[in-house]
Amino acid sequence: MRILLVDDDAALMNILAEQLIKQRYVVDIAADGKIAEEWVSLFSYDFIILDKRLPDIEGIALCQRLRKQKVTSPILMLTAEANSATKVEALNAGADDYVVKPFDFEELFARIRALRRRDSNVLESGLQQGDLMIDPNTFEVFYQDRPLRMTPKEYAMLELFLRHPNQVFSLDAIIDNLWSFEDLPSGDAVRTHIKGLRQKLKAGGAPKDFVETVYGLGYRLKAIKPEDDAGASASAIAQSRSQSGSKKSNKSDLRAAIAAAWEKHQSSIQERIDVLEAAVTAVKEGQLSIELKTVGQSQAHKLAGSLGCFGFAEGSRIAREVEQLLKLDGPLTQPQRLHFSALVKNLRKSLKDGAENQAVANAAAIAPQILVVGADEDLHTALAAEAMAVGLQCAIAPDHKTAMASAKKLSLSGALIWTSTETFNEAVALLNALAPPSDETPALVITDIQDFAKRLQLVQQGATVILDSATSPTHAIAAMQETLKAASQSAKVVAIDDDPQVLALIETILLPWGFKTTTLDNPAQLFNTLESVQPDLLLMDVEMPEANGLEICRVLRADEKWRQIPILFLSVHDEDNTQHQAFNVGADDFISKSTMATELPTRLINRLKRTGKAAPALA
Repeated sequence: MRILLVDDDAALMNILAEQLIKQRYVVDIAADGKIAEEWVSLFSYDFIILDKRLPDIEGIALCQRLRKQKVTSPILMLTAEANSATKVEALNAGADDYVVKPFDFEELFARIRALRRRDSNVLESGLQQGDLMIDPNTFEVFYQDRPLRMTPKEYAMLELFLRHPNQVFSLDAIIDNLWSFEDLPSGDAVRTHIKGLRQKLKAGGAPKDFVETVYGLGYRLKAIKPEDDAGASASAIAQSRSQSGSKKSNKSDLRAAIAAAWEKHQSSIQERIDVLEAAVTAVKEGQLSIELKTVGQSQAHKLAGSLGCFGFAEGSRIAREVEQLLKLDGPLTQPQRLHFSALVKNLRKSLKDGAENQAVANAAAIAPQILVVGADEDLHTALAAEAMAVGLQCAIAPDHKTAMASAKKLSLSGALIWTSTETFNEAVALLNALAPPSDETPALVITDIQDFAKRLQLVQQGATVILDSATSPTHAIAAMQETLKAASQSAKVVAIDDDPQVLALIETILLPWGFKTTTLDNPAQLFNTLESVQPDLLLMDVEMPEANGLEICRVLRADEKWRQIPILFLSVHDEDNTQHQAFNVGADDFISKSTMATELPTRLINRLKRTGKAAPALA
């Protein structure tokens, strides 16, 4: 599969390309719209990732031009603008999806896979022809249920043939699909790869002519007669592989790769700050040229996107502020000069203070955390692996006493509790501690107890779901995941904040929980957004440049239609006076931005439960 990346942020695109190549994609990079159009005229791309802001043309305009040229490849737009109006503009221009910078690499790859599924009539759970099957999600190859080891190019070639089972591919067509423009092989090199692929298939039990030569034309997979087809569906085989343990999450590998990528590319980030420091020097000397100001603005814009992706939220915020200063018309005033100098100094310092990549810590803070209680030691590793695969964190408590202590220290999203007749009383006490009426934590109980009275007592004390003691780790984690999502299922949230970084983070935090989030950075559009979205809950910053969140809350509480909507305030100011003012004007809750990543989802769920808007968690 061939992907075109169109963005002038070379460091970010190189990192993205590295990760995509590891996932068996062929990647080309275009730094501007002109190069992108040239590449599109030369190659047939399966997917295009396009930045909204390019040096020579707006990404929106380029997207429109590509669609007019009958380019049908899925287009995913990247931008630093998090407001809904910009998203609508991108989608109307022909984009298939929209991701806000700074983005989470894992979410971006999931969006790519989703668009691939939508654009293809092939199930992504597996591709199969006869006894041959591959899993595009894990890059595994099986023949007659036996695993085969393939090089990346051999795998890519096999996937190409399986996706187009009746098509004959010439050497040139194979090269166009599987090699980047800078790394074109000779025909002999391609034939060597085909020879290696045939040898490995034959060693695995496949016929020697499974990859068939159509003389004078090229290569294809040998057609399978209907009576020779094993008949097992690819999805069933893929599911079997998943249940037997071959399904692995690459989340840890991805995070480690991002950390390694930071080490590799941070020098280019530092060079961008060098440009800003040169602009500071020019400002102090009264010699800031229009050219340097424009370049500085561009570098600040790129820093705001790149730093956020690496987990440097504070650096991203500072870079945005620098960008806004450099956007001002005319020369900077003396206070603005001093502020500009201080911002650039703090920007450099924020990178030094957070030199160890914070992306993993941020992702861990966002992921829902569940407490596993009473499972035997053999289950711990399996449960942790299954939880990680679906984006959950696991805290292990070997017994109920330890769990009681852990529950007081951790910010829990749910609990999986193993119990029997011997530990029944301890389990009841733990349920009572985990699920007080004011702050219900979903709890799944796994037990061999069949006594109706005891099961009723478990439910009365807060058990959300009761599962049989023979439940597998996969089933247990899946049940927990569904229970966590049930509370927020279909819940619509409108978030208002003037900082796109905060809005992007809110979307990232709420995404694993199933919330439908609409972001808004212009309070003037609030009532139109409320009418179009009809949200169940409103998230709002206390202080914004053009509006006061407290006054907006006051207006809503006086509006007959919206006076009952739950309103939660977000603020960097968590002192008692600010909270008191918020509750006085009608706020339902108040959350500090410093704890937003860990507290926001559960606070929203609990608020929705109290208003009766959340879907109940059913067994």
